[in-house]
Amino acid sequence: MNFIDNLATRWTNFIRSNYQNAASEKVLFYAISLSINTFLSYFCTLLICAFTNHLQQAVIVIVMYSLLRTTSGGVHLSTSLRCCTYSILMFTIISHISFDFNYMHIGLIITILSSLILMRTAPEGIKNISRIPEKHYPLLKLISVALVLSNIYIGSSIIAIAFFVQAIHTTKFGYSLISFVERIIDHTLGKEGAEHES
Repeated sequence: MNFIDNLATRWTNFIRSNYQNAASEKVLFYAISLSINTFLSYFCTLLICAFTNHLQQAVIVIVMYSLLRTTSGGVHLSTSLRCCTYSILMFTIISHISFDFNYMHIGLIITILSSLILMRTAPEGIKNISRIPEKHYPLLKLISVALVLSNIYIGSSIIAIAFFVQAIHTTKFGYSLISFVERIIDHTLGKEGAEHES
């Protein structure tokens, strides 16, 4: 069990022991684990980018990516620690990419491509995770596409990249990419290391 799950388990047991009306152990663990994961990925990204003078870019990437992720869903890694590490790397890399291209050329193409992807895929992978009824999925799709297209007015290259990366995470290619990343991790850590991590 990794340290995120270990901490989530301790907090879950504490809440269940002290509050009789608390939610089920499974629900509490998931909520706490997700909260820790999210906090650590945001905090570490902002800390790294503050040291490298890219704090403003990091804030933009985190806010816009997370907003789109909320409505469009997407692939998940197999453990909370992997998800947290991947998120930190992804946010940091996007924040440090030098966008010298003119948004009205490449950025506009990326924005339109992202919206087309989400028209087909969003919301992806939220059925057994989100409490939102399936009847509202078309609305989530509409919100996702509208959010991406809003960048045509904003005209931000860094937002265009953040949205595009999230859109990719809702596709079969995105699932294949994450699967490939996890195979590399498993190969690097070895069987015992992977089992200890989970």
